[in-house]
Amino acid sequence: MKILFIHTIYKLAGGEDIVVKNEIDLLRSAGYEVALLQFDNSSFSLLKVVLMPFNFFSYVKTKSAIKSFKPDIVHIHNMHFAASPAVIYCAYRYKIPIVMTLHNYRLLCPSGTLYDGNKIFLDSLKSGFPWPAVRKGVYRKSRLLTFWLALSNNLHKRLGCFKKVNAFITLGAHSRDLFVDSHFADLNNRFIVKPNFIPDTTDSLSIESKAYFLFVGRLSVEKGLHTLLKAFSNSKLHLKIVGAGPLEALAKQASENHANIEFLGQQPKAKVNELMDHAEALIFPSQWYETFGMVMIEAFSRSTPIIASGLGNITDIVTNEKNGLIFQPGDGKDLLAKVNFYNNLSTEVKSRFREESRATYENNYTPAANLLKLNAIYEGVINTHSHPL
Repeated sequence: MKILFIHTIYKLAGGEDIVVKNEIDLLRSAGYEVALLQFDNSSFSLLKVVLMPFNFFSYVKTKSAIKSFKPDIVHIHNMHFAASPAVIYCAYRYKIPIVMTLHNYRLLCPSGTLYDGNKIFLDSLKSGFPWPAVRKGVYRKSRLLTFWLALSNNLHKRLGCFKKVNAFITLGAHSRDLFVDSHFADLNNRFIVKPNFIPDTTDSLSIESKAYFLFVGRLSVEKGLHTLLKAFSNSKLHLKIVGAGPLEALAKQASENHANIEFLGQQPKAKVNELMDHAEALIFPSQWYETFGMVMIEAFSRSTPIIASGLGNITDIVTNEKNGLIFQPGDGKDLLAKVNFYNNLSTEVKSRFREESRATYENNYTPAANLLKLNAIYEGVINTHSHPL
């Protein structure tokens, strides 16, 4: 099988880029022929913005890639904004079945996150033009750019562009439900749940914890940093914070004011793995509808339980009192209660949590498990392919 991946990168590498690399490496190691057509968002030029609805240059590049590689299927990851929906029209024009992974909610709302003003924002899920999102300037804090993106999405929706996609991959059941219950309801049978995966890099499964809790991620409001700091500033328990972002100064200040909070900034992957190996648990206090959260399965692969907010796809990954604990999103007091509860468990019970965490990874998030799901999706689409329109 020959698979053409299409992906648009940003200036700073993120989780989507890791997923694309992991999937390409996995497929190639299993004997598939894979080519990558990559577009670039590292420069935010006026021309790229103007061409956001349909980038003719991207269409030509896609046409060239299809003619030279002759793929059996096209797998789109990120087409915003340099690739544009032109890549869908091109693949459809050449009768290549299309699969698209939905790493965010951009097709539902210009925000891409369904989060604005420090709270979940679902107004754009309704049918019609997303004027509330435009008025709020949810994309780059700009009403003009938000309008242009909303106009593009709305236009292509009306033109039937997204009906040309044979299957949409969502990374969790909650994300699928959001799309199915939105103005994409008429395509409900095309949404398939397939989580991400990571290679297994652990050397040992019996590593002793060192009495600290760990946060790894972007230091921002939607990632729940305020909730995290509120919980641990009222505790004597040790917290290590790894990451960078707009609230970095807040994390540094908390570290200076509270002896139990340690801010480590950005750390290399090997150091993060070491910190996970010895942590009592990973804290995942996100306050938006995460499409996945790679750091969670990284923790599970290292037998580290997770204390997480009970929101969206997170509850597909973390099972309360099995491989971790669930707390009320945005509630620092409840987070602290769950941290104290876990901290006071016996060594034997904590060992069971660690065993369940590793088992969660082995059963759901290994390369082998993901290859089976990817192959089933590809074969299902190819075998039933006919132009949807």
